[in-house]
Amino acid sequence: FNLFADKAQNEIYNNYFHGIKMSDRKPKNQMDYSDELEMIEEKLHPFYVDEEVQTSTASLTLPTNMHKLINITLGANEVTQVNKHEITYTQTHPLLKASTTRSVFVREDNNIVTIHPAPSDATTFEVSFYKRPAVPNWTYVVVSGKPLYNGSASDAQDFELHASEEENLVNRILILAGVTIKQPDVYQAGMADIQLTKQQQNS
Repeated sequence: FNLFADKAQNEIYNNYFHGIKMSDRKPKNQMDYSDELEMIEEKLHPFYVDEEVQTSTASLTLPTNMHKLINITLGANEVTQVNKHEITYTQTHPLLKASTTRSVFVREDNNIVTIHPAPSDATTFEVSFYKRPAVPNWTYVVVSGKPLYNGSASDAQDFELHASEEENLVNRILILAGVTIKQPDVYQAGMADIQLTKQQQNS
């Protein structure tokens, strides 16, 4: 169940970002409470994090729980992202070269960015990002050979998604379980409910 729960939660969470992209192509609703983009942003709000990260070198390690980077700022100035090809060009051009008031960064491997120009001493950057949802953990005790839920366990972890996603979560877990236990009726029940919900939302 925990594997299914984690996968279902991540599928729903990742769909938020796809939904933001698609909502830009649709007509806007004048009422905030029924505007699709507003609803997605409300669901994403608990995952939004501003975290201070300090470095005294050009290498800045991003938070380990980061899912999607929004921006990096230094004081009142935003640090602009450039790719490795662009930095090679800009750093050799006197008008485009990064400065302390117009810093840039390049994404590297292993969740690290390189800051240009490199800080001369300990400098604090603010990293804004969407964090990954915590991995759900259904804790249990075995009684008479059957697992029973144990919510008092220290490592118990509930879903972090918005309460309105309960039905969506159940259906996605049903689909995953149906495929695993090779029960087409379970899979089809979950899929049919998801398709019905989408039709109702888009009608």
